[in-house]
Amino acid sequence: MLTHGSLVLLTGAEFVLLLRLPFSLAFVPCALIHHRIGVLLHEYIHGIPFVRYRHNLWILSVFDGLMLMFGSLDLFRGTHLAHHRWLNTENDPAFSAERSTLDRKGAAGWLGALEGVQHLVYLIEVFQGRHSYVSRSRIILGAVLSTVWICFLIWIGQSHLIVKILLLTTFNLVGPVSLRGALEHHSHPDDPAFANEYRVCIPLFNLNRHVHHHEDPRCPWYLLHYRTDAPLWTLHYLTHWFHVYVWRDYVLMKPMPRRGASGTWARDQRARERSRPARPSQ
Repeated sequence: MLTHGSLVLLTGAEFVLLLRLPFSLAFVPCALIHHRIGVLLHEYIHGIPFVRYRHNLWILSVFDGLMLMFGSLDLFRGTHLAHHRWLNTENDPAFSAERSTLDRKGAAGWLGALEGVQHLVYLIEVFQGRHSYVSRSRIILGAVLSTVWICFLIWIGQSHLIVKILLLTTFNLVGPVSLRGALEHHSHPDDPAFANEYRVCIPLFNLNRHVHHHEDPRCPWYLLHYRTDAPLWTLHYLTHWFHVYVWRDYVLMKPMPRRGASGTWARDQRARERSRPARPSQ
């Protein structure tokens, strides 16, 4: 009920702000809320809130339409579960995305680093018959539900919400989600870890406790704990992206150790200093 209730409250708060405030004032709080709605939906992707997985799928489909994601939420569901299954290996979707990005130079490399661009590439590849772990029928369902929601908003005279929701969804894909993607699984080449943990100024439903999440993907967000003695600073939320995609001195981290070894792995292997963010090279 913590997850269901939080999702309902955040969704209601976002739409109240969008309806009551000018978008210039509502954008920042709504962007923060929108991101956290996505983090909560991540719980449903892992089948945590409901015992029957199909019930979790119902919620994901509803929000795929409500947030005007046109099936991209279910695309993320497929790629994210594949990411957990093949973490930091050649079969991990993040591996191929990073490889294609680092092969490009300049603006093309930075553009390819954006989560929204990577999702578009994956969407095209899915309909080309690749990535069998993604359901094309559910992507189509999400697109249909998004279209129905648009028609409903126009019918009730709230068409202004369409552009606002699309802007919020796009901003989170190209901004916070891309920053998190760089931070959670990239580090210097000699780092023995498979994931980073980091501190946040605004609560993120404990997704920043990322090592524990990969050790036990079925653990609810409110039971996640830090597994490292020195989580990264909040500032690394920004600097990691530059290390990965601009300076290019950080790489995808190591594959996750076999089960049974991971419980004490983090504390034994990651006793290193995190006191200051690395300075950019001149």
